[in-house]
Amino acid sequence: MAARLRGIFLAEGVPPALVWLAEAESTFNPSARSPAGARGLFQLMPATARELGLSTTWPDERTDPEKSARAAAKMLRQLHAKFGDWPLALAAYNAGPGRVQRLLAAKRAKTFAEIASSLPAETRMYVPKVLATLAVRAGVTPEKLAAGT
Repeated sequence: MAARLRGIFLAEGVPPALVWLAEAESTFNPSARSPAGARGLFQLMPATARELGLSTTWPDERTDPEKSARAAAKMLRQLHAKFGDWPLALAAYNAGPGRVQRLLAAKRAKTFAEIASSLPAETRMYVPKVLATLAVRAGVTPEKLAAGT
């Protein structure tokens, strides 16, 4: 499935290796559900999915691999444009961009490492987990990701 989704990420202007985010989020299960209400390959919350143009009623487009991939890629592109850094974009994907922005401002910080201790434990573990998944599955380090691999 990752190969099928890479083209979508590439078309959205996001490094195609980021499709492996779906492994960390859902183990590539389009029907995955979280107790908090996230669904699909990329575990999009209802409000976020609607903001990205997906229907969350019948049919719930978060469970459509192509539509959810396009929405997740769009969101990642927006987060990277806002934060200028993939680890921060991933932290914002998980914890929310408002939380990341507030912590960066409060700590006068510029990197994930500088705010990690103030993020929820889930996010502190999430960013390294995603980066490790990218390294193992696609051979892409954060430096290569920054170059658009």
